[in-house]
Amino acid sequence: MMTEPATGAARERPGSQTLTRGLDILDQLSGQPLRIAEVSDRLDLTFPTTQRLTYALVDRGFLKKLPHGRLALGPKVVQLGFLAQEQTDVLGVARTGAEALCDAIGLCVFVGARHGDMALHVHRAMGRQRIEVATRPGARRPLADTGLGKALMLDDTPMSWRRLFALAQADQAIDAPVAFEEMYVHATAGVVLHRSTSDDCIRSVAAPVRDATGAIVAAISVASPVQYLDDQRMREIAPEVIRTVHEISAGLGWQGKCLQVPA
Repeated sequence: MMTEPATGAARERPGSQTLTRGLDILDQLSGQPLRIAEVSDRLDLTFPTTQRLTYALVDRGFLKKLPHGRLALGPKVVQLGFLAQEQTDVLGVARTGAEALCDAIGLCVFVGARHGDMALHVHRAMGRQRIEVATRPGARRPLADTGLGKALMLDDTPMSWRRLFALAQADQAIDAPVAFEEMYVHATAGVVLHRSTSDDCIRSVAAPVRDATGAIVAAISVASPVQYLDDQRMREIAPEVIRTVHEISAGLGWQGKCLQVPA
């Protein structure tokens, strides 16, 4: 007599269930070292099952033993993390996010990376505005000159900010003390609202892209002449920019929280 195939959890094979439980254990220990009993309680597994799985993971180097009976992620996880980072096309992931953001808001979106004290524009997604931003992919600008560059330097020390603004003053009439104070606001919000001091009247909204370690590896910037990007529009799209860089960063392994733009 034929029977209906099992569905859901009942269809799950024992080997698959073991793998899932092992991954759950690694996930629990990604936050902090724990004892086997603590892992068992959190995952609602029996102590013998948890012990068997954790010992297997220790033997393979995915976990390591610490004093006082605690367990932590092992060297094999670190090795795989570095390999994954090397194999990830950071700028490729960022370009995909930039194109999606451009389609959503209709404005020009740039992807940039840091090159010493300069911001290197590596990609531009063209918007639907009639007047386009003149900056082309491959262009380099002093970091403190643009919103893109400021997003790339958000994690710098105040001393570094002072030096970079001093360098940028050669190209623009920057009020360095005011700009320096604004950097604290940008860093707290996680997004840069930039108003150009040059004659081109370019406005931009930019935010940093982070990798699994939390380091800034790129930035996304929406840039447009003021007639398309006034102060109100800048505030409106800032949450979209933050969400975009958060999604890109999550794709690179970052697990931080998405910041909310203050009203």
